[in-house]
Amino acid sequence: VAVAAPTGNFVADWSDDWAEALEGWKLSGQLTAATDSTSKGISETQGNGQLSGAATATRGGFYASARLKNVKSSDGSDYQSALAVGGRWTVGPDIHLNSQIIYKVNGGARPGSDTHFVEWQNEASRTFGRTTLKALTIWSPDSSGSTQEALYYELGAAQKLSDRWSVSGGLGERRTEPKRNYTAWNAGATLALNAKTSLDLRYYDTNRHEYSKAHGERLVLALQRRF
Repeated sequence: VAVAAPTGNFVADWSDDWAEALEGWKLSGQLTAATDSTSKGISETQGNGQLSGAATATRGGFYASARLKNVKSSDGSDYQSALAVGGRWTVGPDIHLNSQIIYKVNGGARPGSDTHFVEWQNEASRTFGRTTLKALTIWSPDSSGSTQEALYYELGAAQKLSDRWSVSGGLGERRTEPKRNYTAWNAGATLALNAKTSLDLRYYDTNRHEYSKAHGERLVLALQRRF
């Protein structure tokens, strides 16, 4: 008895499923090159330059991102990777909110170092004409190294001078357990080179230079490109 040869595609074709799953998502990226670095008001690279990059997938108000940058920490780590999930909302025409959970890992640290930690970061801003007021909080239940619970909060303002120029500044406070608190401040100017590229020159300082070189004053030039 002759049996007809089967016809059809016996290799699963997932292209339609992938297309449907990815529909509505937007991908973006960011690269930054700076003469120094800053996190929570202090240097992450002990006065050395920093390269950082991020890739973000966004759908509606929800986003997920992967980030990588070089650091120079007291635990010997020389880079930090991070994964974040979060959401952005607009309340009324002028109030913008951004909340994210970030899982960070310090790479290259000495064996036995505490290198994995989670941070909850919240930002809020409101614009009045050419002036924007900003508030930031970063909380960790158990930060890296010997630092346990830690909270950083900062208030800032930005003033748009023209379509390309703006000036801004901020005043922040970090409180940690064990206690190693400090106050940090910054002020600088930003130039929009084009729609996706900016150049920022900023002065940073803290009230606790005795803690480490990272807490000292510095002038940082940063070039940022968005994709």
